[in-house]
Amino acid sequence: MRRREGPLGGGYDWEQYLDELAVFGMRPGLERVSALLDALGRPQDRFRVIHVVGTNGKSSTTRYAAAILTAHGLRSGAYLSPHIMGYSERVLIDGAPIAAETFAAAVGRVRGEVVRLPGELGETTQFEVLTVAALLALAGSGVEAVALEAGLGGRLDATNVVMAPVVVLTNIDLEHTQVLGDARAAIFAEKAAVIKGGDAIFGPLAGLEDAAEEACARAGARAWLLGREIAVEGTTDAFAVRLGGAEYAGLAVSSPAMYQVLNAGLAVASTHLLLGRLDEDLVRRALEDAVVPGRLQVVSREPLVLADGAHNPAGMAALANALAALALPGPVVAVSAIMRDKDVDGVLEVLLPLVDAVVCTQASEARSLGAPDLAHRVRSVAAGITARAASAAGVSAPLRVEVRAVPEEALATALELAGRAGTVLVTGSLYLLEDLAGALGVGDGG
Repeated sequence: MRRREGPLGGGYDWEQYLDELAVFGMRPGLERVSALLDALGRPQDRFRVIHVVGTNGKSSTTRYAAAILTAHGLRSGAYLSPHIMGYSERVLIDGAPIAAETFAAAVGRVRGEVVRLPGELGETTQFEVLTVAALLALAGSGVEAVALEAGLGGRLDATNVVMAPVVVLTNIDLEHTQVLGDARAAIFAEKAAVIKGGDAIFGPLAGLEDAAEEACARAGARAWLLGREIAVEGTTDAFAVRLGGAEYAGLAVSSPAMYQVLNAGLAVASTHLLLGRLDEDLVRRALEDAVVPGRLQVVSREPLVLADGAHNPAGMAALANALAALALPGPVVAVSAIMRDKDVDGVLEVLLPLVDAVVCTQASEARSLGAPDLAHRVRSVAAGITARAASAAGVSAPLRVEVRAVPEEALATALELAGRAGTVLVTGSLYLLEDLAGALGVGDGG
């Protein structure tokens, strides 16, 4: 690995240090994070937190909440994952990525404490270092309130070191089943474990409402359930949020995706509970101006190129619903990479009926399914879809499948297949969007 002199000294720069930590993977647990934060003076106690957990919609809800906080005059922060173009994207200060040198300094301080940890705690992971550095950098930047996105799960996630007065649980679906469990109830329990009192907001739970009530009762928290204490109604260009006797109407989001109405609505509810009554005009401007990179993001129009980080069946279903309202020009060609620990076939069952061709590739993330293996799964799922269409006396055109292991080559192939009149849809993983950030122009910079 090439070594570069950087702010961390010792021959390594901060990004290289973080890259090297990736080999330790994901190791749920709070011991290392807690020890690091204690050594650094508990920076997480210096600001109020809206903690966002769930299966889908976490990043969008986090961004919208942070935008509303900023609009109301607070020095606000956000912590997001993963990034698309660079590590600094994960930490926002008043809506902008933190300065690289500021985050580098925070990473350097964390690295200095990592080497002092007792050996029995084991190797510190990349996400743990990122989380501690983010909390340190946010505190050092003087933020007053932070929207904090959880990584994997909740109970043992590195972000679960905060005492958040407001928790948002966006939704629950099967994900990371080898870590979180293979049932929605088990996954819900892991995510709801971050509730420690205060107010807990729940998006659509589809049968887990009683579990939400019980989790809040155990934690001494007030439960706010969508469809009961909270209402979010309307379209992307005109929706309203109602809770606790307050109503915020005439709201809009810049995205054409209907699922962003719900995410924005949860953000409005969370900031209302944190701050009290909000200024409706400020909320309206904050949501209209907020941009969520990699969520049904229009990259170009000739051909139409869309980027969306949907990476599980529920996320892909939300994307499918959004695309159905857009009448995409054909042919529609997908560029896709999917992590092997996801429900690959479940994602493909939703994606393949939307497209005429798929260019299978693989992201640089180690968990990415290899391009040839993905192509095999695509052909298998497509055959099943074709067989069902035939048995229903329907007509199903054959799906074209190409394999390009290098993401840039996959995108180039898709652009050729779509032509100037068609559509290219880059989806399946935010890590793929990260690899193609330069070519697509997505991300916040930093």
